[in-house]
Amino acid sequence: MQKKERTRKRRSGKVLTVVTGSRESALPMVNPQLLNRFREFADQCSDFSREIVEMSGTRATTTGGDHARLNLRIARTIFGKWSVEILTYLYTSEQARFQEIKKGLGEISARVLSLKLTRLENLGLVRRTVLDTKPPGVEYSLTDKGLQAAKLGEPVFLYLRLTEGLLNPVST
Repeated sequence: MQKKERTRKRRSGKVLTVVTGSRESALPMVNPQLLNRFREFADQCSDFSREIVEMSGTRATTTGGDHARLNLRIARTIFGKWSVEILTYLYTSEQARFQEIKKGLGEISARVLSLKLTRLENLGLVRRTVLDTKPPGVEYSLTDKGLQAAKLGEPVFLYLRLTEGLLNPVST
C-alpha cells in the first residue's frame, strides 16, 4: 500500500499534514518465523472452524450478513465495556469475591459489576458460588465454557502484543 500525503488548512490557519497508508513500516521488527507460525495457526483455525460446522450437521449461517450479525452480537457481549476485563480478571485469578473483582478493576461501580457478572453468568461463562460462611459470601470463577473461551482468545492477544512490540524480550 502506498503512503499518501495531503495537506489541509485548519480554521486556525495552521496547515495539517495527513499521512495515510500502511502502518507496517512503523511496527516493530518481528521475527519472520513467529509471524509464519501465526499465519499457519490462523489457517489451521479456519480449517478447524469449517470442520466443526460440518461435523455439527448444521450451517454456520445462511448469508454473510447473518454470519456478521451473529459474530457482532457475541463480540459486543464478550468485548463490551467491562466484560473482557471481568473475564480476564477471573482467568488470571481463577476465583474471586465481588469486592476483590471491584477493587481489581478500579473504576467500575458495584451496580455495573453486578449487572455484568449476572449477564456473563447467564451466558454460561461465569460461575457464581454461594459460600457457606457467616455472613454468606459469593465467589465468582470461570465455567468450563468461560475458560475455553479465554484459552481460545490467548493466541489472538499474544499475536497483537507481539506485533505491537508489547512483549518483553528475555534477557540472556
